[in-house]
Amino acid sequence: MTQSARDISKEIEFPGRKMDFGFDFKDLPRYWNDNDAFKSHFMNALSCLFLEGERMFIDAVRDHQHLVTDKKLQDQVKSFVKQEAIHGHEHHLYSKYLDTLGYPATKIEAFERKEKKLIKKWIPARRRLAITCAIEHFTAILAHQVLTNPEATAGMDPRFKEMWVWHAIEETEHKAVCFDVYEQTGGSYWLRVFAMFNVTWMFLLRTLSVQAIFLWKDGMLFKPSTWKSGFNFFWKKPGLLPSVWSDYKDYYRRDFHPWDHDNRELLDTWLSAHNNFKTV
Repeated sequence: MTQSARDISKEIEFPGRKMDFGFDFKDLPRYWNDNDAFKSHFMNALSCLFLEGERMFIDAVRDHQHLVTDKKLQDQVKSFVKQEAIHGHEHHLYSKYLDTLGYPATKIEAFERKEKKLIKKWIPARRRLAITCAIEHFTAILAHQVLTNPEATAGMDPRFKEMWVWHAIEETEHKAVCFDVYEQTGGSYWLRVFAMFNVTWMFLLRTLSVQAIFLWKDGMLFKPSTWKSGFNFFWKKPGLLPSVWSDYKDYYRRDFHPWDHDNRELLDTWLSAHNNFKTV
């Protein structure tokens, strides 16, 4: 008998893992992703946005934690908070490394921090949780590409690849936590899909805007080769947009659950090769 997505979600256990990637290597290449400015700065832009985004996710879940009565989900929320806090720490170190290359990474984090304070002040907690669910789905389907599409990581410097694969594993582990909190505390279908529709444009616009700043700093923004690389990245190789489309649109189903996309075997494979991390 096939196990339901919600039953899978109840069984998932995951710790917070204390990591230290450093980002103080003197020989790290500027264009660490396949020696390509567009692909490197797309990932750099995502990283800059993660710190404050993950703090917002933690706040959104904590604002509903008192309404969660399921003991298993309460434990998952605690582990989710640990993982997201560690992600934020590592990506802040990443931003500080980008600062040393002349990019305004920590300034972008500061701007994001001010914006997230306004969001917390003016947007109701239930809407913030719906936004969090939508962005968590984005990160889960992008994580799946990192873990399953060889073209998505081909040419990455091994040190950066290690960090992105670790992040992808943990995003997969906790991909249903916010969704389950949202459902179990009375979140509506219409608010969920409305949030996803709006987050889609916000997510893409924000990421591409930060990426454009980095490319402009390098004098690469208006080069035809950059635009050609961008077209290939999104549509041909690795073809990010068509690759994630099916998983993305599933979110609009009324009966959707994140573990409908059952990729637990990816977790088992990674965990069997990485069992010596310190947990918190």
